[in-house]
Amino acid sequence: MIFLLVFISVVFSLSGEEPQQTIDEKIHPLICLNESSSVDSVQKSTVESVPVYTPSSWPIEVNLSLALDDFRGPSEGTWEGNFGTFGAINFKAPLPYCLSVQLGGSWGIYDWYGRGSIQSKAGGSLQKQGFLTLAASRQTNHSSGWNGGIAYEWMINTQFGAFGVNARFDQIRGQIGYLIENNNEIGLWGTYGIHTAETEAFQISLQFRAISQINLFWVRYYANHGYMMLWVGTPYQRGLAYRKGPPGTFVFGTQFSTPLTKTLSLEARAAYMGARQLRKTIPSGNYASDLTIAISYSFGKRRLDQTPYMVIGNNSNFMTETNHNF
Repeated sequence: MIFLLVFISVVFSLSGEEPQQTIDEKIHPLICLNESSSVDSVQKSTVESVPVYTPSSWPIEVNLSLALDDFRGPSEGTWEGNFGTFGAINFKAPLPYCLSVQLGGSWGIYDWYGRGSIQSKAGGSLQKQGFLTLAASRQTNHSSGWNGGIAYEWMINTQFGAFGVNARFDQIRGQIGYLIENNNEIGLWGTYGIHTAETEAFQISLQFRAISQINLFWVRYYANHGYMMLWVGTPYQRGLAYRKGPPGTFVFGTQFSTPLTKTLSLEARAAYMGARQLRKTIPSGNYASDLTIAISYSFGKRRLDQTPYMVIGNNSNFMTETNHNF
């Protein structure tokens, strides 16, 4: 975590400021036009005041990612976490009035040499995990203004948690922020776990659900079209394993994206949820964490200035809990 934050600071300290340019001096504009917009007024705008897209015969943006991921959660209990790799694809279509819709998903394979669980003991089957995200968002076409987005997401798991069971469940994720003079944005993002997955192992009734959380965030946008995001918050829904109170004590995290070329970017994220202490003399294993680094390739009608609206569901923004572990 500390190494990642230091790396982020170094990367963005090397990205110097560049002067503002008009739309005509850039690659190609696709502005958030509405019926009252005029071409003349658009051409007088600066790049920082409007979304700008690369020229393409494709009507949408396509993003392909390959990542290394290490995560764990209360579902693991005292067992080890999960290290593996996943691939992701995301389709994003710009609409009038600065709106966009997207459909994306990922599929990962973890614990390549097998994993331990209550059922498999040691050397069991690989864990597989997938996410599916359907989202809509709006981003301001001015140097200051409101941004927002909402997503519905599914998580699909096989050989999941301490019991090595299969589980599927969903959540709603929302994000709203205010952009301050191009470079900074502050706001809130949060999730709500909708359905609880129920299964059984060794005649033990098991439940799994997305952790509902609310976070205050800050985003810094850079002249190289990258960004860095930090957040801190708390879970707020009663935990499945507790009679009262949330499943964790606090949440914090970070993510960033920095372009390497016109089509490639380096992305990373890290998140942590503090555990609730069940007994004063025994450290709790009911914490959650995630650390991911990825290479992304984008093509099509791609927005030059990358933003956190709305990234595909992952183990940082879709943390999980259970009612029973070891």
